[in-house]
Amino acid sequence: MGKKTKKPLPVLEPEVGACDPEVESLERLYAFRKREEVVQYLAHHRFLGPLLREAHGKIAEYFGPSPEVVLEVVTDPEAEDDRELFAFIRTPLPPEEALRGLERLDQEWWLGEADQADGKLCLHVECQ
Repeated sequence: MGKKTKKPLPVLEPEVGACDPEVESLERLYAFRKREEVVQYLAHHRFLGPLLREAHGKIAEYFGPSPEVVLEVVTDPEAEDDRELFAFIRTPLPPEEALRGLERLDQEWWLGEADQADGKLCLHVECQ
């Protein structure tokens, strides 16, 4: 009889983001809409973490302290593999005022930083 070889046990992958300190730190700043999609996206685009932390502070400068910002992965309906992370700034401001605040944020900060996002992050407002 031949020698029996032990088969290695399968490696069980933990849930993505389950104990990821990067994800945990971002969840203290942002709400995640469709959490698993956002966690997966962040796992594949780790370079967004520092930019998102900086963005949250900048958003607070334009939309008040402790802004409610929701991260959501949005898929282009015409190109399903074209996905982007949106940071929706939820605000009680009237739409015109919210858009003016977003425009100021864009002009005074985001347009200078957007290259770091490599087309993977978009800031937008969501009126409540």
